[in-house]
Amino acid sequence: MCGVLVDSLGDARILSSQLKLDFAVLIGLSCCIPLLRFSLHRAAFQPLARRILYSSPVTKTTLVPAKTLNRVDKFCESLWKLTVYSVLLALGTYALHDQPWISNSNAFWEGWPDQSIPGKVKAYYAAEGAFYTASVFMLLLWEERRKDFWAMLLHHLVTFALITASYSLSYARVGSLIMLLHDPSDIFLEAAKLLNYAGLDPSATAAFAGLLCSWLLLRLTLLPFWVIRSCMFGVKDVLGYVPQYNIPLSGLLCVLVVLHTYWFSLIARIAWKQVTTGVASDSREDDE
Repeated sequence: MCGVLVDSLGDARILSSQLKLDFAVLIGLSCCIPLLRFSLHRAAFQPLARRILYSSPVTKTTLVPAKTLNRVDKFCESLWKLTVYSVLLALGTYALHDQPWISNSNAFWEGWPDQSIPGKVKAYYAAEGAFYTASVFMLLLWEERRKDFWAMLLHHLVTFALITASYSLSYARVGSLIMLLHDPSDIFLEAAKLLNYAGLDPSATAAFAGLLCSWLLLRLTLLPFWVIRSCMFGVKDVLGYVPQYNIPLSGLLCVLVVLHTYWFSLIARIAWKQVTTGVASDSREDDE
């Protein structure tokens, strides 16, 4: 008995040390992300934005200089996010493409809580966690404030809480899939905004259609009716009980679904305006 207890305490110490190391890596990466963004902004994004916006026949004739400068900042912001979400999607696809839980929700819970986490899934977690940690501060101190600022801040905080809690409490399988479900819509969103800023309406409309479909399928169908349902009910079929952390974590996921529903209503409003008037504008923008 004493030997088992000593082994258990040793395992707990190793796990605690590993978590501390993992979170130290997360904090380090979080500090590097604003520096990376600043470097890319000055070296690549800003010159590219000025070149595209000042040479576009549409934006050059419809925007006054002050408004064009504001558009440059927003263009750079979308370029940054498109770059990050594309990298995260590629990393997530690589990390999860051969994992059983990407298509079988029962695999979320098999062997829980003693589940090993592949190194590539850890790397994916670190990248997502660092980005959303840094995003909270960049939203507050850097980015253009839009009408949905408080909703976006709540989204980033809830996402950060879910990433850190799911990793700490051995929910990395379900957590990694949730992250992967979110990235495609963000890519379509930022691509649509960039194309709209550049005055390329047909391409922007196509990207917007991809956003509408991916948002509805991934965030408003698979997330609530597959992932959250498994967290609240399906887990009992595998473990025979519902772990105590499933309920609060499912509650945070439901907050995300509420936010996704709010943003989907804005997306649908833009789509309706596009169909009825032929003009699409982001209602979150104060000056568009």
